[in-house]
Amino acid sequence: MAIYFLGVTSCVKPFDPDYDLDPVIYLEGYPGADNGMVMFKIMPAYSKSNKAAAIPFRPDITFSVNDEVIATECIDQEEGFYTASCDLKPGDKVRISVFSDGFTPAHAETVIPEAFPERKIDYGVEQLGDDTCSVVRVTIDKKNRAYAYGVQICTYSAQVIDGEYYEDTYRYAGNLYPTDFEYSEMSPMNLEAVDIQIRGEYLWAWEARMLDKGPNTFSIQTNEDLYISEGDRVIYDEYGNEASTYHYIRKNKLVLYSMSEEFYKYRVAYEYQRDYSGFTGFIAPSNYCYSNVENGFGVFAGVNVIETDWITEEFIENNR
Repeated sequence: MAIYFLGVTSCVKPFDPDYDLDPVIYLEGYPGADNGMVMFKIMPAYSKSNKAAAIPFRPDITFSVNDEVIATECIDQEEGFYTASCDLKPGDKVRISVFSDGFTPAHAETVIPEAFPERKIDYGVEQLGDDTCSVVRVTIDKKNRAYAYGVQICTYSAQVIDGEYYEDTYRYAGNLYPTDFEYSEMSPMNLEAVDIQIRGEYLWAWEARMLDKGPNTFSIQTNEDLYISEGDRVIYDEYGNEASTYHYIRKNKLVLYSMSEEFYKYRVAYEYQRDYSGFTGFIAPSNYCYSNVENGFGVFAGVNVIETDWITEEFIENNR
């Protein structure tokens, strides 16, 4: 059966345009992704061919960590966003049940994986054929195992313009390195990885079993210098004359993910749906769908996220 979901901002989830199904509960949450809290989204999902089945949705939520019930708070009822305050650690078993009149109760559980394993990090400018690349390498200890791992670059920038302070933080995946098979022998072999996203930001991810049959080094290429940069920049007017200057700072770090099986499989399935939508009339093949929500749709998946210190020459020297 083919299932497809609209964007996460929708307040209801149409699904399965070919089947006349009763409404079900949609749940999406990633325990461990946020410090001190768990955020999740709960909403009704109804068949596109059975819109008359749409009924009032008033969810009653039971959320627990290691069988201890923790209160939840609705932060946006229309969009279905909820939170629960808790500090999670590796091995914690997290469960959630959602009840609402007219809907079959939905249940899901997950376990917070171990943190990203011991690693060495190197960074520098490398020559790949005629191209000069900034490359960061993460070499992983094979002993510690989650189901899958991921790496992402986090960039923070701030600037002061005309007395106004602006800052921005964003995360991105970068490019696999080497990117051209012609040069594959010029660089250490890379882990086989897929690009997935969480909350609209991409990262590279790979299954831990890949460490058994290949290299344990993952390399990312970026066009940006990842060392901290700070200074003054000039603003020019429309005639090319210097109008003013502003102060800026830019710095980067790595975000390292350990993923539960359900986290990895759901996010990969989501990307398959996106990649193949143009060939299937915006409906993903059924074998590309994944959910660990009993009697519902979506995912409730544990993840362990840590961030490195800001990348400096001293940081690289101490971690290579």
